[in-house]
Amino acid sequence: YQSPLLWDVTSINAYLTASVLYLYIPMIPDIAIIRDRLRGVRRGIYRVLALGWTGTPKQQQVLNRSIAIMAVMVIPIAISVHTVVSFVFSMTLQPMWHSTIFGPYFVVGAIFSGIAALIITMALLRKIYRLENYLLPIHFNYMGMLLLIMSLLWFYFTFSEYLTGFYGNEPEEMKVFWAKFSGDHALYFWTMVLCNFVIPVIVLCRRKTHTILRVIIASATVIIGMWLERFIIIVPTLANPRLEVSSAVYIPTWIEWGELAGSFALFILLYVLFTKFFPIISIWEIEEGEQVGLKEVEKRIRSYMPQNI
Repeated sequence: YQSPLLWDVTSINAYLTASVLYLYIPMIPDIAIIRDRLRGVRRGIYRVLALGWTGTPKQQQVLNRSIAIMAVMVIPIAISVHTVVSFVFSMTLQPMWHSTIFGPYFVVGAIFSGIAALIITMALLRKIYRLENYLLPIHFNYMGMLLLIMSLLWFYFTFSEYLTGFYGNEPEEMKVFWAKFSGDHALYFWTMVLCNFVIPVIVLCRRKTHTILRVIIASATVIIGMWLERFIIIVPTLANPRLEVSSAVYIPTWIEWGELAGSFALFILLYVLFTKFFPIISIWEIEEGEQVGLKEVEKRIRSYMPQNI
């Protein structure tokens, strides 16, 4: 129980379980809709997944309560998993790792990269599946605002981390510090700053310029920048350890680039398979929203009419 890796595994499994439940529970009514339209073996599979859903008021009440509970539970679990992941680094005495800021820094980075990945996914699904009537420009506008806020927050934590390291002026820390700022890894470091802060702020600083294309460009640079951030956190410290045996400069080989490309390809494959069997936009929530909208319009029209009609 004293190993950070044990708590890392525990947090990730808890996060995975909570995320699957938070994804599955709101999908139950949609699975029931698909069940009613199928025949044969596929109908039986969806019948099991639908858990006997028929849309009764009692079931709707339980569903809404379950969604509300999971929405609250998943937040502290998400914060804990990214904080515990940072413990793998901050619990060591390696230079530029032994820092109390790593916990919130990793949480902010996870949210930041998650928003960027979500924007790119929305744009791709909108184009491929022709969802222009559902994924509107205003959605990308709001997501662009969130991305800009997280970019500023990321820069604040990054600036705080390196400022305290520079002010402490410990020899081992400064060796890694200058390796990032002007040494072997300077190109990666400043590219990270450019992608995570400079470009998103320039592209998204004005709300009127939050077009879908601009938001996508900012998101793509953030994805690149956050990958470089992980590279900058790990590689310079390992290349300049506190107890130096031998020094070396790390350069990824084609095998590691292949593993990275394969990881992205596997994720895309699994996501595409998911979209083939389950709706990516909630059917029952769209229908419920349309019904609520019609009732509001009807109520407003009646308020304009004479009372005796």
